Amino acid sequence: MHTEMPRFPASMEPPPGPRRAAGGAGTRLAGILGAVAAVGFCTHSVLPRALGTWGTTEPERSMALPGDELIPRPDDVQTMAVTVSARPDEVWPWLVQMGVDRAGLYSYTWVENGLLRLGVSNADRVHPEWQDLKVGDIIAFTPEGYPGGRRGPRVVDMQSGSHLVLDSSPGAPPGTVTGTWQFVLRDAGDAGTRLLLRTLTGPGRPLSLRVTDFLLRPGYLVMDRAMLLGIKKRAEDGAQRKPPPSTPL
Repeated sequence: MHTEMPRFPASMEPPPGPRRAAGGAGTRLAGILGAVAAVGFCTHSVLPRALGTWGTTEPERSMALPGDELIPRPDDVQTMAVTVSARPDEVWPWLVQMGVDRAGLYSYTWVENGLLRLGVSNADRVHPEWQDLKVGDIIAFTPEGYPGGRRGPRVVDMQSGSHLVLDSSPGAPPGTVTGTWQFVLRDAGDAGTRLLLRTLTGPGRPLSLRVTDFLLRPGYLVMDRAMLLGIKKRAEDGAQRKPPPSTPL
């Protein structure tokens, strides 16, 4: 027996193609959002975990360093390290001449100049005229004539061949330290020098700066790593060019 299938009223019939097209667009949007979420997870979770302790040993990550006392209870601690085949006194000159309007920051100039228009030139030799850094000076991150003028972290403690501690607390009340940059040189014997960079952030940091820190943190870490490698290369090249001490007859 042949039974005719009932017909639905036109108002109940499934709509034609547009719904399927909308479904395809929704799938593409979900894919894009998923990709963005994956990139965000990698750059703000995986990358900081990988680079936030790059090159360090467990003792180096936990040891007290000069400058830690400025923020006794930090919200965030990052410590990087690299071994430099040169003595601490051969690495030190490269640190004290840093600054975008001096020897540069030894990092990626395509970022500093191509994106930020800072006009940086990284030096490949020690400049005697830039060895006069003292407590109270700043290491410039932006040059004169840049929006906001010449700015950067201020030197609060330094000891030749040992450590250079910078206060990075823009917008903080006078006497309040909310961020640090701590360069520490440790004699590694025949291996040369262990160069450590620790950055601390602590309570009292303005909300706008906290947001900026979070958004740019992956970039900061990449640039800091490049800077340490840049110092390493220059100090090692300089040590190799230095003539050996003469042997008395």
